[in-house]
Amino acid sequence: MFLKESGAVASDERGSGGPETYPDGAARTIGRLDALILLDALRERSVSAMRTSRRCEREMALLALGAALLGAATTSRAFAQTPAAPTAKLVGTITDTSGVPLSRAEIWLIAGSTLRTISNDSGKFELPGLPVGSITLGVRRLGYESATFTAVLKAGKTHRATFPLSPSAHSLAEVKVQDTVSSWLSAFEEHRSMHRGTFITRRDFERDNLRIATDILRRVPGVQVVPTRSGTAVQMMRGFGVRRCTPQLYVHDTPYSGNFDDFTPDDIEALEVYVGISEIPPDLITMGRPICAAIVIWTREPPPRNRGS
Repeated sequence: MFLKESGAVASDERGSGGPETYPDGAARTIGRLDALILLDALRERSVSAMRTSRRCEREMALLALGAALLGAATTSRAFAQTPAAPTAKLVGTITDTSGVPLSRAEIWLIAGSTLRTISNDSGKFELPGLPVGSITLGVRRLGYESATFTAVLKAGKTHRATFPLSPSAHSLAEVKVQDTVSSWLSAFEEHRSMHRGTFITRRDFERDNLRIATDILRRVPGVQVVPTRSGTAVQMMRGFGVRRCTPQLYVHDTPYSGNFDDFTPDDIEALEVYVGISEIPPDLITMGRPICAAIVIWTREPPPRNRGS
């Protein structure tokens, strides 16, 4: 029995694997098996691409982490290899011109440094951590002229020196000592009762364990301590810091032409600080000169020559 040819016969058996043929003009399709194979291939390619992308991301992250660790290690090594600046130590004695040791003298490095100390009862002092090379030291003590000394220091060495001071031409105020210290400070107590100005007592110095007298002034509103080549200068700020005023110093109730740096905390019994002219007590002597501010220094002991008078 013969069938009339209609162009091509497609196999009806799915999965036979035989080739598919299409009549002329018929739309081409794919079989279910071929579709599954194509989907599997696409899926596998997508998964492979994702795996490749994730692997690249992991590799990039590891590279970044390694670079960061390497940079940190290099920086740490650079800091570790930076040697500390060499220093020297100075051990010395402060004396007067006749060689008698002077206690409570202040010694400091002139270079805007905080390196400073005070001589002990034997006039001796130590200054460690000084820079190597040529340095300039300042020395001062109440009753003596401030002086500067130059030294050349070598790394790792301990140097020794003696610094003599000349008596000061400034004379301290004469005080008539009465029966008790309380009567000696009666003017201080009288001024404090007016409630004008700032009043500092020996107890304030001892409570804060201060070694530099100007440190107590830094806490007074309106007072500024300015570094100078010979030590420090005290200035009062007026008009919200627009104008500056150099205060008149008094020792007890007598004008003093020296510097506040001439005194150490051990020398001072009490302080009166007047930032503005309106605070200054009228009984302070001005010698006919206008003053804008004042600091009154009460020493711990009156001059010896006045005792018993």
